[in-house]
Amino acid sequence: MLTNMKLMVLAALFSTVSGFVPAPMLAASSTRSRAPARVSMGAHGKFGLFSPAVLATKAVIGETELNKLRAKVIAEHTKVISKFVDTHESKFGQIALKKLFEAADADGNGTLDKEEVRAALLALGFNHLKDSQIEGIVSRADVDENEVIDFEEFVKATPATLRTNLVKLAKQNGDDLGFLI
Repeated sequence: MLTNMKLMVLAALFSTVSGFVPAPMLAASSTRSRAPARVSMGAHGKFGLFSPAVLATKAVIGETELNKLRAKVIAEHTKVISKFVDTHESKFGQIALKKLFEAADADGNGTLDKEEVRAALLALGFNHLKDSQIEGIVSRADVDENEVIDFEEFVKATPATLRTNLVKLAKQNGDDLGFLI
């Protein structure tokens, strides 16, 4: 039975990508009206590119199993993000941090003020951050309290900021793509 279930999930996923719809799924879906591309699904997420596959999977394995699968995927994805961020101590990671700092240092003075940090965070896609959160990031990073972040402070503070906000960005992107419907 589990093998059958896996085949049905694969067929559902394949159908959303290829346009092929197995006859049982066609009969089940023909009574539903097609939803617009960006329908808000209340507290459950947005309708996005992957929503048909998620809905088909939910129909096959049930909401409880889908939620367990989501939890596993989110946990693994969070581990990948953490391992990526943990490379900051490697030679490559140090080069990446140096390039990030240089890109953020808009005026080229060797330090980052609050506006440069804000612009850099927004350029990374961290649009979810409020001004108060950005001020907190700057305040925590500015160890010597001179109202700017030098490279050494940046190197110490950036991994935690990236780890937290990359996970939040991944969740936002997952919602936008319809994985959380």
